[in-house]
Amino acid sequence: MIKAVIFDCFGVLVQGSLGGFYDRHFGDDNNRRQIARDIEQASSRGMISHEQWLAELAVLAGVSEEQANKEIDDNPPNEALLDYVRISLKPVYSIGFLSNTSGDWRDELFTQDQLALFDDFVLSYQVQMAKPDERIYRLAAERLGFLPEECVFVDDIERYCTGAEVTGMKSVHYKNFAQFERDIRKLLD
Repeated sequence: MIKAVIFDCFGVLVQGSLGGFYDRHFGDDNNRRQIARDIEQASSRGMISHEQWLAELAVLAGVSEEQANKEIDDNPPNEALLDYVRISLKPVYSIGFLSNTSGDWRDELFTQDQLALFDDFVLSYQVQMAKPDERIYRLAAERLGFLPEECVFVDDIERYCTGAEVTGMKSVHYKNFAQFERDIRKLLD
């Protein structure tokens, strides 16, 4: 029986802008995309600071740090999803937040009422592990007080959904709100 739903942040709870940055500056250059992902993972695990990540990413993209930050820092909240969490999920399920991130941007991204929807927050840089490491999903479930098998994980990146499934969680690969709502209802009914 599902008792908790755990959400990714960027690309799910807020519109993610990093993928667009990668597309604009790295295009089909898989080598530079992989270097960018490696830098991102180091930052998400707390091995380098957000500032160092931004500096290295800007150099790789051939833009100023200011320009890189401006392009990456556009992350409006997914109001439809947050309303759905508030109205349909929060009254019945524990709600978790699990994000690969190099810093704590919650207060900049969400209102206090939106943050109050979540029962726990797992930020990768704070726990020095990142998705798709199985341990971070187990930690997110444990901190909510449940087994992985009692949780659904929602992410816009398929390999992160697969990582959750390896632990026994169910997952929803988020593409858009309408698709998410259909898929989560099937899992929860």
